[in-house]
Amino acid sequence: MTIAAPPPSRLGLQLVATFLVAGTVTVLFVLPAEYRIDPTGFGQLIGLDRLAATPEIVIETRAAPAEIARSYATPFRSDTVSIHLGGLEDNYGQMEYKVTMQPGDTLVYSWTASHALDYEFHGHTLETEHDPTINVMNYEAGTSAGVNGAFTAPLDGIHGWYFLNRDVNTPVEIEIRLSGYYRLEPGEIRGR
Repeated sequence: MTIAAPPPSRLGLQLVATFLVAGTVTVLFVLPAEYRIDPTGFGQLIGLDRLAATPEIVIETRAAPAEIARSYATPFRSDTVSIHLGGLEDNYGQMEYKVTMQPGDTLVYSWTASHALDYEFHGHTLETEHDPTINVMNYEAGTSAGVNGAFTAPLDGIHGWYFLNRDVNTPVEIEIRLSGYYRLEPGEIRGR
């Protein structure tokens, strides 16, 4: 038994009808539901446009404390300083390295030495015409061949390290890496 093919005119009509139905389904249902495109208003009428709506996500935020993030008037900078510190014959094996900072300024630092030495990280105010008093704050002290850290200046003044090489015969090489908000002064201080 053989089935006869439909006449071409009927096949053409079926093809046109298929495209019309597909187009109608696309315009009335698919576009409103998937893309929120509703040229006829039918999708809104039956609620299909809500299917494509992105859900609104509400996230409660709270203000962070002011000390978490801040801006600075001074530009950000980075410096690497190399220091040679001799033994007893070179200023008794001691020296200081300091930077100038204002209250709230931040400094990220790392220093390394060719061998362990005594250090003290401290800061102090500078005497002025109106106030000859110098306030000193000690932050950290110890013996090490290197220290890494971050520091927020508690006072207006100079802050830095006192280094003491107890090995009278062997000089020490120190490298200090600094980044943050500071002025690179007074820098190296020798002689107490």
